[in-house]
Amino acid sequence: MRNLLFAEPDSACEIENFDHDLTRLFGILKMQRPAKSQQENNLATHLLNLYEDAWPDDYGNVIVPVKMEDSYTMFSCHTDTVHPKPNKEHTSILYADTILKQVFTNGLSQLGADDGAGVWFMMNMIEAGVAGLYIFHRDEEVGGLGSSHFAKYHEDYLTQLGIKRCVAFDRHYYKDVITHQGTRCCSDNFAQALSNELNMTDEFEFEPCDTGVFTDSANYTHIIQECTNLSVGYWAQHTVKEVLDYGFASQMLARLVQVDWENLPTERDVNDNDYAYGYDWHQWSGRDYKAYDFSMTGSTNHTSYSTMIQFIEQNSEYVAEYLLDLDVTESEIIQHVGIAFDDL
Repeated sequence: MRNLLFAEPDSACEIENFDHDLTRLFGILKMQRPAKSQQENNLATHLLNLYEDAWPDDYGNVIVPVKMEDSYTMFSCHTDTVHPKPNKEHTSILYADTILKQVFTNGLSQLGADDGAGVWFMMNMIEAGVAGLYIFHRDEEVGGLGSSHFAKYHEDYLTQLGIKRCVAFDRHYYKDVITHQGTRCCSDNFAQALSNELNMTDEFEFEPCDTGVFTDSANYTHIIQECTNLSVGYWAQHTVKEVLDYGFASQMLARLVQVDWENLPTERDVNDNDYAYGYDWHQWSGRDYKAYDFSMTGSTNHTSYSTMIQFIEQNSEYVAEYLLDLDVTESEIIQHVGIAFDDL
């Protein structure tokens, strides 16, 4: 039976002595921040006020350079969450299982660990003095709009800094170092070297993975040689069943501040666009993200039947992965829609 305790940030330390400021993590997770919402804007404003060297671009992305004379690494997360029906207070009720070290909601809203966990990692890495260019991207969940804008209008800035690698913290589960977000985004040697660095933590089993889906780092593959996305310990993202393993996230953060980022290999050619899937994934990339940009329909909350059919046809791997995250089986789908196996 779950050991459920209310994970109110103000009382989180009464649950146990959390490491790495987990009270901040719970605070981030409580905030429902749909793309383009005032709540997302509030978080961006908070980040700008918190870090002396932070600056906003004209889209609203928040950029925080840390010791750039020592670094050619960029870190990426996004500030928006999937909350299609936020409550009036834009606040979720959280619970923690202190045995399994998991946090989740009361089942009435999404958790938003996608990408609240990434926001939390980057805030703590900045404060630990880990050198790098930190970009808190806006509006990833409605088409990677913030990163697409930054890549388009600030390519010269990234080139002048000589950025060689972009690391996003926006992948589910525990062990993926993404090499493909449709097209190749980083070299196998880079992914293996980063896996080796992460696996210095006991019980970590990171490895290169070529089944990635879009996150903001994909929008920089034509500029930056090594672009990846790392598992951060959440699953069932975008659903009310979303869970974050905060025990894993704490271990992950402790390792991230120790990684030798600047000595990772840099090998990929920015023109290397081999495919991990059997169709044109440019339909999915942030530079031509029409399939997932539901703002085209005039709403991020409602999608027409024909638009959804088109989306599924163009992004079948993503939809399959999403259904697997929800533990939906083939037989359940067939039973729900009333078709027979013989018809398949």
